[in-house]
Amino acid sequence: MRRRGLLLKLYVGVVALGGLAGLLGTVGQWEGTGIGVWELALFIGLAGVLNLMVVPVPGGGLVAASFAVLFGGLLVLGPGPTAWVAALAALWSEGVMRRTPASRVIFNSAHSVLSLLAAGAVYRGLGGHIGEVALLGDLPALVSTALVLWLLETAWMASAVALEQGVRVWRRLRRSLAPMLVLDGALASVGLLLALLYQNRGELLGSDQTSWSGALLLAAVIFIPASLLYYAYRLQGDLQRVYRQSLRTLGSLVEAKLADTQPGHGARVAALAVQLAQALELPPDQVEQIRYASYLHDIGKVGVPSRFLHRRRDLFSGDPQPLRLHPELGAQILTPIHFLGPAAEIVRAHHERWDGLGYPRGLRQRNIPLGARVLAIADAYVGLSHHSPHHSLSRLRQAAGSRFDPALVGVVSALADTRVPWSS
Repeated sequence: MRRRGLLLKLYVGVVALGGLAGLLGTVGQWEGTGIGVWELALFIGLAGVLNLMVVPVPGGGLVAASFAVLFGGLLVLGPGPTAWVAALAALWSEGVMRRTPASRVIFNSAHSVLSLLAAGAVYRGLGGHIGEVALLGDLPALVSTALVLWLLETAWMASAVALEQGVRVWRRLRRSLAPMLVLDGALASVGLLLALLYQNRGELLGSDQTSWSGALLLAAVIFIPASLLYYAYRLQGDLQRVYRQSLRTLGSLVEAKLADTQPGHGARVAALAVQLAQALELPPDQVEQIRYASYLHDIGKVGVPSRFLHRRRDLFSGDPQPLRLHPELGAQILTPIHFLGPAAEIVRAHHERWDGLGYPRGLRQRNIPLGARVLAIADAYVGLSHHSPHHSLSRLRQAAGSRFDPALVGVVSALADTRVPWSS
């Protein structure tokens, strides 16, 4: 833990020094740019406001809508001036408005500076001309620049998160790239619009092109689509949280009707299954399906006669035949709900065994879906919660290679050794 903290501090310090050196090295790039006060205020103001609009992405991490302004500024102001825009915008939006810790503000400013300078070099190297964007002629340069800026911005943050959490940098980066690409790609399109409007502001604004009113008009034209894009993605995230809470509530209602299930069982199983899935570094979408399946894994018991649910039985002994129907019944209930298709397969297979003696289909080893293997271990551990954590882990280890995937039991043991709260 201490070594991890030292590595993170070293990483942040190196990035901060690199960003500062990059800023100081761009001072000479302002000469001959013709950038006025209102134009500079336009980009700093827009970047700062949009920097406050952050969207959480699956698997962790945040995307700020200011990516659009930084990409647009890179094309028309150049990498040097835009690096200053990024630094000043982060200073007032994060440091003043959000009161973010100084170390984080400095790191965010520094990695944006370094990313912009590198992306600017790519743009010029591929024949792009600052302030003279030609949509068709410069298309390869524009796409390449946007990709480099997206990749670097994602890599800086993913590396910091990986060092903070003690996970492999490459795996963390791989999990972050796809979710970031979708939103940053859309924001890059808005940034390109800003660049085209800015370089043609004379035709659009006439004599107002250098006035405060002209700057406000340009700001409004860009702010509206960027904010709509932000709220669309924010709404998507809110919708996912509503799905999650609705399924958790449905699982609780099912538990209230089942005599053999304690209240809150599904929520506890979901919490543990998600911990295990994240330790395995599964994709965010797969983690969510495991969560949904955990909430509803016993929903098929509503079709089992109650006299079979009242029977006391050990979790590791056989189940009566009517009870063996509940995984299939649960899958049949969930399958018609389109977005729960993968969760339905997990529910169907969560009583399969590693040795092939499970039900309903007698699958064995890796023929059992990974999500079902994860759910089976979490379900069994929660079912043993009346024992001590040491005793529960001992029971899981005894069943490794027969009932459970031995590799997953090893992961559970490792989580317990690092004091992950599996008994919570």
